Amino acid sequence: MNRKVVIIAITVIAIAIACTIGYYSYKKMQIRKASITGYIQSKEMDEISGIAASGIFRDVYYVHNDQGDTSRFFAISHEGRLYTTFYYTRDTGIPNWQMDCEDIAVGPGPAPGKSYVYVGDVGDNGCERDYVTIYRFEEDSLWLKDTIRNAVAVQLHLKYPDWPRDAEALMIDPVEQLLYIIN
Repeated sequence: MNRKVVIIAITVIAIAIACTIGYYSYKKMQIRKASITGYIQSKEMDEISGIAASGIFRDVYYVHNDQGDTSRFFAISHEGRLYTTFYYTRDTGIPNWQMDCEDIAVGPGPAPGKSYVYVGDVGDNGCERDYVTIYRFEEDSLWLKDTIRNAVAVQLHLKYPDWPRDAEALMIDPVEQLLYIIN
């Protein structure tokens, strides 16, 4: 038999075995149906644009409203109950400034072993902003003690290397500790 034919036959058999194993592994997986655990219970959260799980609190999620809200974000339970509203200040001295927070993320930051909340003011529907801003907050174990807190933000002003963009998502890679803005 020709050596090329043998190699092709072995490759086809290997692919068939891999597909069969993959199919049966898939069938064994338990697929959970999505379920509703609660509803947003505060009228303050009327246009939620992002959600991220806390890095230090179990079953606590951070959310924020889209464009038009004040500079704040919220800690809520998995049932949608409001724990804390976090107010922060923002720098309005930036050219073409506007507030259009599109997403929120939780991940590592400058201090090892700490967890940070990132609010991304990265929306720019008209693609005319000179800068976008990421607000970074170090999560604190005392955050849920009060219903209203003033949070201290580190502001990261970013400029695209070529032209402005309208971004909609923000992600943190916990392994490489990189921040991604997706437009």
